[in-house]
Amino acid sequence: MNRVDEVILSIPSDDVCKLWGVDKAPTNVLIHTIDGQIFNVSLSESKGKLFFFHGWSNVVIHLRLTKGCLVVFNPVDCTMFKVVSFLDGVSRSSFWTYPLPTSSHFYVIPECILPKTFNYTSNDLISTIIIDNKTFHVSTETADGKVGFTVGIDVIVSQLQLEAGCFLLFTKYFDNYFHLKVFGKNSVERNFPDLDVDKPVVAPIDAVNEVYEQPHGRVQRFVRMAGTDFQFTNGTRCERKQEGFRNALSRWSKFIKSAGIKVRDMVNLFF
Repeated sequence: MNRVDEVILSIPSDDVCKLWGVDKAPTNVLIHTIDGQIFNVSLSESKGKLFFFHGWSNVVIHLRLTKGCLVVFNPVDCTMFKVVSFLDGVSRSSFWTYPLPTSSHFYVIPECILPKTFNYTSNDLISTIIIDNKTFHVSTETADGKVGFTVGIDVIVSQLQLEAGCFLLFTKYFDNYFHLKVFGKNSVERNFPDLDVDKPVVAPIDAVNEVYEQPHGRVQRFVRMAGTDFQFTNGTRCERKQEGFRNALSRWSKFIKSAGIKVRDMVNLFF
């Protein structure tokens, strides 16, 4: 939001078409807040765009919206919206962020969102992220006193082809299960009904020279620089088995200790 949005807020054109079609929008809508309040807000048209107008400022005051806040509108029907506002990036069990540069894959999870029953200092915790009934497994680690999604989140960004300007909305369910919604540059939620998380093969994000070969059958080879938290992954951090999936190999730190491998040694792996 910016200062103008506190008085009059534009509605994305794509949503206008989906909700009301052309020239069929109502004159007023009802806005429900998560604390049970209901506001009657009029709609106004100007230069081919539709806006929340009279009554919208009352919503802004009630929710204490300021510049930089994120507001999510969930249509109940053609004349009613449920509104969720994010102050400091958080709303109850949800938080939002945006795609980070490819050189950085540490998505901080706000402390108030984190389950209290897990030890995040072990760097051996896997979170499950669900989008459109598709499941991804992502490493959850601690760095500089903060907890965040790391290895595996790059797979989501790559497969969903997320770009700068998108918004990622995470909602925690139970334990370390999260639901993900994606909003595009036009501020409209994106859906991924045809997403297949098993097909893409994504090289490890810390691969050195990205040597990736498949000489015959299912044998693959790649070179990586050894680190204390190195893990195998096929892109989703799961391996297909005859009766489903299993988590990929972890506890690399124990293996390199017993094998005498030092951090930053070059390791050739065949599987």
